[in-house]
Parts: sequence; C-alpha cells; structure tokens
Amino acid sequence: MIYDQLAMYYDDFLDEELYLSYLHLIAHYKKSGTVIDLGTGTAQLAIKLAKLGYFVTATDISEKMLENAYNNAVVEGVSIQFFIHDILEPLNKDYDIVLMSSDVINYLSEESQVLKAFKNISQVLENSSVFMFDFLKVDYLAQLDQYHESIELEDQMVEWNVKKTEISHQVMHTLEFENIVEQHLQTTFPPKVFRALLQEAGLRVVKKKMLEERIIFVCKKE
Repeated sequence: MIYDQLAMYYDDFLDEELYLSYLHLIAHYKKSGTVIDLGTGTAQLAIKLAKLGYFVTATDISEKMLENAYNNAVVEGVSIQFFIHDILEPLNKDYDIVLMSSDVINYLSEESQVLKAFKNISQVLENSSVFMFDFLKVDYLAQLDQYHESIELEDQMVEWNVKKTEISHQVMHTLEFENIVEQHLQTTFPPKVFRALLQEAGLRVVKKKMLEERIIFVCKKE
C-alpha cells in the first residue's frame, strides 16, 4: 500500500506553502461548512480546517496513514471523522467543500481513472459547493527523472530515487529504509486534459493558482 511503511515519517515531507494556499482559497469561497479531505495523509490540512470551525471528514486509502491522522487529531484536540476510502469509489453524502491536496490525483495512472474520480466527486457537490485539487506540472515531473536524495528522518536514513517510466508524464519513486523498499507511481497530464475530464464529469474550473511545482484548480458544477 502506498506510504504504509513511510506513514510515521510522512509529516517530514509536507509542503506548508501548499496548505497555506488551500486555506486562503477555501476562506475565499466558503467561510464555514462541511469538508471532505480525500487522500488526507496524516490530516494536516484537515486539522487546520477543523481548528477554523469547519466540519471535517478525512479519508485515505492507507489504514496506517489514517492511524497517524487520528493520533494527530487527538493531540491537536479536534474532532474529525476518519474512514478508509479509495477515490475511485463513490461517496455517500454531499459536501460544501471537497479537497484532494498534495497531488493525490497524480496517483491515478490513466485518464479513465481520473474521470471516474471526478465523476464521484461531482455527484456529491451542490451547486454552491467547491472542489479543489492540485496536480504536478508536466515540466516539474520531467525534471524529477534521475533525482536522488538521502534524507535523514529522526534515527532513519531514507534513500529516495526517481526515474521516468515508458509512459508519458510518469515517474517511479523508490524509497529505501530499514531494509524496506517502497515504490509508487506518479502520473500527470497537461492542464487542458484535466479541464476536459472535469468538463466531462460536469465540472468547470473557476480559478487556477500556479505554484512552483503544482497547479491548484478550484472547480464548481456546470
């Protein structure tokens, strides 16, 4: 499972600038309401929103990641509903805000999968709801080819290697630590492809925010 073995170290990789961008965008569109944070990881964004008074549900495909997320929420003294969920599976209630941050969408390898995820999200949006997600830029992902970094995390050393695959705009991350090897793929698409898939799912982009590595799309129902 993606990040199962690395879950305890996940917080060391988080991008605070990205979270601040999300908080600014969310506050602009919705001062309050119900939120679902898909692919929450260790729930850092979900916790920040809960502290601001939003009613937050957080999901992830990794049980170990959710265990850490729950512990973080307890430590921070906030109430968040957690459950295991794959973004390729439907959701069962409507939300004011749907989030998919930290390039969660880039863990889907095919356009058909991205479309399915968008359709699942579209079904739980009201006309006044917003959906925000980010994706890695094509050029940035290409630059990751042959990337290597040795990362010291507490008492562990993680060796991180990235290589292109034979598929366009796709890389394989390999992380080695404690005699464990964990691999995962990331795939991205040009913005026009994401826009076309969103449109097919009945969604439209109302705002685009450019960051160094990623682009954030803010979307609403057509």
